[in-house]
Amino acid sequence: MLNREKDIFDELNRRLQEKGVDLTVICVGGFVLSHYGLRTTHDIDGFFQASHEVTDIIKEVGDAFGVNTENDLWLNNSVQNMNAPPPEELCEILYKASNLKVLIPPLNYIAGMKLMSARDQDIKDVSAIIRKQKIASPEILSKSLREYGFGTVDESLLLEAFGEAYGMDWLERYYIENEGNFHF
Repeated sequence: MLNREKDIFDELNRRLQEKGVDLTVICVGGFVLSHYGLRTTHDIDGFFQASHEVTDIIKEVGDAFGVNTENDLWLNNSVQNMNAPPPEELCEILYKASNLKVLIPPLNYIAGMKLMSARDQDIKDVSAIIRKQKIASPEILSKSLREYGFGTVDESLLLEAFGEAYGMDWLERYYIENEGNFHF
């Protein structure tokens, strides 16, 4: 975790402590990718129990550090409208203090969420995860995603992500070697 992120979380914890509020955040999306050095992001998408008090504290911290944008808070839970939260037991603790716990799920779980969203940036993010994890085949990633409860993954999206990760020559070889055997 970067020093600036730690400073922001420290301040969030301090303000939560002042109000006697406990908060657990499961971070997902670009923030997790940023944590692993795969790309940068300006906000944190997370799963947490929001209230007016929590939102006000998040806004105050964001204003103090200059990380809120005109339209968005630096820490938001809008992802809850599109996805179910990762199970806490899958996550590792990124930050823990008296009133704040910040968790992140494994990269493969993030890949599953991104394949479900399937926007252009999501496929690029999945390809970055594939390269970082050195995942050798779509079958391996698909098996991992099923174990996390994602069910059947769209084969074309998975192949697109692997093609983006390893190049069109790799993808062509994969098609030739596995002709007719696609059932992830």
